[in-house]
Amino acid sequence: MPDSSVQSSAPPTQVSRSAPMQGPGNDTVLQTDRRFALLTEAVQDYAIFMLDPRGIVVSWNKGAQRIKGYLAPEIIGKHFSCFYPEVDLRNGKPQMELEIAAREGRFEEEGWRLRKDGSRFWAHVTITAVRDDTGTLIGFGKVTHDSTARMEVEKALQKEVEEKRRIERRLSDSEQSLRRLSLHLLRTQDEERRRIGRDLHDSVGQYLAVLKIRLDSLALAEGGSEEVRREVVECIRLVEDSITEVRTVSYLLYPPMLDEQGLKSAVPWYLDGFSARSGIQMSFDLDRDFGRLSREAELALFRVLQESLTNVHRHSGSPTAHVRLFLKDGMAILRVEDKGNGISSGTPEDGGGDWLGALGVGLRGMNERMQQLGGKLEVVSTKQGTIVSGIVPAT
Repeated sequence: MPDSSVQSSAPPTQVSRSAPMQGPGNDTVLQTDRRFALLTEAVQDYAIFMLDPRGIVVSWNKGAQRIKGYLAPEIIGKHFSCFYPEVDLRNGKPQMELEIAAREGRFEEEGWRLRKDGSRFWAHVTITAVRDDTGTLIGFGKVTHDSTARMEVEKALQKEVEEKRRIERRLSDSEQSLRRLSLHLLRTQDEERRRIGRDLHDSVGQYLAVLKIRLDSLALAEGGSEEVRREVVECIRLVEDSITEVRTVSYLLYPPMLDEQGLKSAVPWYLDGFSARSGIQMSFDLDRDFGRLSREAELALFRVLQESLTNVHRHSGSPTAHVRLFLKDGMAILRVEDKGNGISSGTPEDGGGDWLGALGVGLRGMNERMQQLGGKLEVVSTKQGTIVSGIVPAT
């Protein structure tokens, strides 16, 4: 227990021990002291009371009675440790608080305190060392405020914030799971397209080739009527068209040129075929420094090319389209520009999904694929046309 010999390192509260001064001003001082005492007594929102150097309660105001439940005769003369929970008593907390207040001039904290009936309340507590004009410790002033309502509000807010964070984490985890699923589906789709393309080329294409050979033999055979010969020639033409169509479809599903020679060779090949099928005039610019990318990056950009030109053909009404393949700031960029009807412009981040809806599900998948590759999809559209850019790291 701190005693009267403890000296404070902070400016202490001074209380004079000398007799009241005699003179005309003395009555004013006494009147001011009485008014201050009446004010302290009248305060009901704060427990304001004095302790002697040992921690014994020596004064008690109405606020202390309201907050703690003790009448003045019930508590004056008792040690203030009766306000502390059992765990604080075992840890010597009351004594520690007085020692700090005596050493540093004041002690302040928030924590649980007990009322007379044993119920707990959350208290904001300030203990101030009181010394006379010689520096001798004569007691402590203690102010306690019941902050239970504020603490409960803060606790409820904290719980709400934690719940929102938990929901955000769950949403983030769900979003990541959906992205992984989307990428898995895209990769599965690519493999399925590759398989179907090879099957069409290696099986159906071969069957049709054999059929054409046999029909050619029939056309050259002697003894048949002219009408039969014309029918055979027509069948040969249909088989040739079928072979061309099967080869085109198989290459569109997964062009072998993309694996063998890379994007810069597959793009002009695709543009030639697209222009012939759609009637749209195509132009192509290639950065001379553009080299091979990773297999996934080349495939992602090629799919952007396919989806973009499909939308140009179906929706834009543009008679022309321009394609660029270039490098910028370590990124490989495939850009498709048309001069047709514009759409809602934006990016995946600021477009709110409207532009994806306008361009179709295909480009939504391409956006997911490129985000997984560390890239992005950009769409800029005006009344003069639309520019779709697929951007992935070049390394």
